[in-house]
Amino acid sequence: MHEGAIVHSLFEIAKEIKDKEKLVEIKEVKIIVGKFHQIVEEVMMMHFDLMKTEYEGFADAKLIMKEIDVRIKCRNCGEETILNEPIFFCEKCESFDTELITGKELHIETIEGMRD
Repeated sequence: MHEGAIVHSLFEIAKEIKDKEKLVEIKEVKIIVGKFHQIVEEVMMMHFDLMKTEYEGFADAKLIMKEIDVRIKCRNCGEETILNEPIFFCEKCESFDTELITGKELHIETIEGMRD
C-alpha cells in the first residue's frame, strides 16, 4: 500500500501552496490518477481523512480523485486500446510491441482554498 505516502506528499505540497498563497483554509484538493498506479480510492480517502487533522487549515478539506484509463498504442499497427487487464497486448494484430499513452498520471490538478 503506497496510498499513505502519496497522501502525505499531497498534504506537504498543499501546505506549501497554502502558505505561499496566504490561504487560511484548504477546501479541496483535486488529483489526477492513472489507473496504472492501481491506487485504491477508498484507501486514499481514509488516509486523507486521518491525516487532515494533523495540518492546520485542512479540517474541512475534501480529496477529489479523477481516474484516467490505461491506454496503449500498438507500434506495429497503430491501434489504440483502453486496457482493462494489465496485459500490454494489441487485440487487433496480436502484437506485444505497444507503448503506454495514458494511465501513469499522478498529479495535483487544483487546490482550492480561502483567504482571510
